[in-house]
Order: sequence, then structure tokens, then C-alpha cells
Amino acid sequence: MLEYLATMETADDRTRFESLYLAYRGLMYHVAYHILKNPQDAEDAVHQSFVKLAEHMATIPDGPRTRNLVVTVAERKAIDLYRSHQRHPETELDEQTVWSAPPEGGGLADAMASLPPRYREVLLLKYYNGYSAREIAGFLSATPDAVTQTLHRARKKLAEILDERGETP
Repeated sequence: MLEYLATMETADDRTRFESLYLAYRGLMYHVAYHILKNPQDAEDAVHQSFVKLAEHMATIPDGPRTRNLVVTVAERKAIDLYRSHQRHPETELDEQTVWSAPPEGGGLADAMASLPPRYREVLLLKYYNGYSAREIAGFLSATPDAVTQTLHRARKKLAEILDERGETP
């Protein structure tokens, strides 16, 4: 944890980061392990997540939306690591399904759950957490234009899902 704290400029940021680390490291590990199915890879994904969070400590809000943000960052880093293993087959991962199908039953929450993870993440970061495309790009290691395009595609896909189910978008 000391290497993370060394990147912080103020004592307040260090304190906030330490409480964030202690509160969410277990949850982030659980999310990463669920995707990667490997303890060492899950630890790597959590480490990369905390590095990214440390870089953006000033923009991380206090309160209930913090959980959503740290889970999203951990999930993205785990997926990035999973894809990296897919591109470099010398490191073997189990060929298991990473995402389970959402339960049927209707409603916006079910429609959101049926979206691909990338779409769901940017929609939640934008509309639930209130981040701008530039801030989301910083968290997800993408360009603001890519985030804007993903948001457009995610809204379109969500509208299609709701339309198929006979619900109004």
C-alpha cells in the first residue's frame, strides 16, 4: 500500500485512499477472481485497479457511489487481463463463461443487466455516478471519444432491449 500512498500529493488524499483500500480490496478481489478464476491474476487486477484509482484520487467521490466506481474499475482491469491472456496463450485460463445471463422478468434493471459489461459500466458511470466522458475515459483507460461512442451504442442497445420486451425506453 505504501507505493500507492507515495503517489498522493496531500495527506487528505492519502487518508481517503487508505480507507478506500481497506474498505474495498476484498470486494475488488472477489470481482476480479470471479472473472479470472485465478488468485494471482485476481491480485494483479486489483493492484492495477488501485494504481488507476490512485491516479484519480481527487475525482473519486465520498459516499455510496464509490462502491460502484471501484467495482467497475476492478472489473475492467480483470477483463483487460483476461483478454491479455487470450491474446498470449502461453498463460492458460479456464475456458469458462465470464458473464452469466440475467434473470428474465422485465424492468430497466433487467435490461441493464442484459447489456454487455462495457456498455453497462459506461452507462452506470455516466448516469448513476454523474461522471463526464473525460472522467470515465480516465478511469477506463480509453479516449473521451471512445467513451462517447460507447455511450451512444449502449443507449441504442438498451432501447432495443426495452423495445423487444415491449417496454418504453
